[in-house]
Amino acid sequence: MNWIIGLVAVVVLVALYDILQKKHAVLRNFPVVGHFRYMLEAIGPELRQYIVADNNEELPFSRDDRSWIYASAKKQNNYSGFGTDDPVEKSPNYLIIKHATLGRMDTHHDEQQDPKYRLPCAKVLGGERKRRRRFRPESVVNISAMSYGSLSSAAVEAMNRGA
Repeated sequence: MNWIIGLVAVVVLVALYDILQKKHAVLRNFPVVGHFRYMLEAIGPELRQYIVADNNEELPFSRDDRSWIYASAKKQNNYSGFGTDDPVEKSPNYLIIKHATLGRMDTHHDEQQDPKYRLPCAKVLGGERKRRRRFRPESVVNISAMSYGSLSSAAVEAMNRGA
């Protein structure tokens, strides 16, 4: 019988704390029960992966959008990595630039590739010096793979002029 009284006392204390605190609106509006929301949010990725939905099915905002909004509202770190969960390689009309040290020499092109997005290089490498193995790269983009977001505008311009 004493353990029931102790349990009720703990629940009442948690409810009082939830009502008086000002940091979390969910706990203030739903004392005690609001804690389940945070527990479910913590195991949310596992639940969505196997049971409910993926990150883009909960409209009108994706899971990433909501996470950014929640972090911004709480003045927490809202930074996230660049990227997407969308299968852009399998979607039509996405411009995909794949990095390669030298462009492919083959003339075979992917059947799904739209020819109007093809961008061959105008320059023949080794042509000016009459090299024996001169070639025209398949792509005009032949810059080393790096994030332009982390470079200054002068560095990006220098690489574009040199490429």
